[in-house]
Amino acid sequence: MSDLDACAFHQRGVAYPHLVTVVEHKLLGDLFLMTLISFFGLALPGYALVRTIWPESDWNLGGSVSTSKIQQLDLIVAGAFMLLFAYNWKLMTAGAAQSSLELPDATVVLNGALGYLIIAAIIPAVLFWRVNLIEFFGLRWDTWKHALWIIPCFVVTMMALSGAMFALGWYEWVEANYGAKPQQLVELVKTTPDLALIGTIAFSAIIIAPIAEEVIFRGYLYPVAKRYSERWFAALFTGLLFGVVHFNLMALPLLIVMGVVLVILYEVTGSLWITIGCHAAFNATSVGFMILSRVYEIPATP
Repeated sequence: MSDLDACAFHQRGVAYPHLVTVVEHKLLGDLFLMTLISFFGLALPGYALVRTIWPESDWNLGGSVSTSKIQQLDLIVAGAFMLLFAYNWKLMTAGAAQSSLELPDATVVLNGALGYLIIAAIIPAVLFWRVNLIEFFGLRWDTWKHALWIIPCFVVTMMALSGAMFALGWYEWVEANYGAKPQQLVELVKTTPDLALIGTIAFSAIIIAPIAEEVIFRGYLYPVAKRYSERWFAALFTGLLFGVVHFNLMALPLLIVMGVVLVILYEVTGSLWITIGCHAAFNATSVGFMILSRVYEIPATP
């Protein structure tokens, strides 16, 4: 499960949706730092040098996602989001050092998810005065009927990948070597008798998290990275970032692949609707399996 993190936005001393171990926490922090260095320390100056040497070359290498309206201000805003992710990781330092934390209720989950949506709203607020948001995010999607086959194919592919990771023993290996566990809210969905909590988690994961994360990662951070590097590096960078900032080692490979595939779908269709739809459908399927596991024996997912 990719987005139960957004259901309780890591409020200090209240709820940590994925209670990481100390070892897992350090590894994820190192991966996060390396991801930032790959862009801000290497790609940003490297591609700037390349453009100086070959100024007439189109280093964005095409695609449907335009970068013409991206400015240096957006690098600053993107950096602010990185600081926010770093702060989120820092909060988890306290969680990794504590043996028990108060479990969230429906109000905490909903407030956390709405807070995440407000953070995502920073992006249209930064952009609206210089772009047409409908055009920038591709919200007029004339070929929307393609979603009828793209979304099911995406969900089946991601679920097949998750199944392959389970069959290959990835989840067991991570648990044995790093002490990692599935997200706390995953276990809550599977065990809590509180129907309001289950409904709030489902609403947050299926509706709020896909909108917020697609606006942040595919809608904004990807075009910024593409503008100052090129589309293949930007796809890999934002895919890796998407995976790492969930701070869930068990789900990391799945989330990285998911992030890259969503970027490709965004480039091919030019519409954020398809990435939101795929993301929401995947989360809905995951939540559905968790609810079914209350009755049937289904292997745990991260």
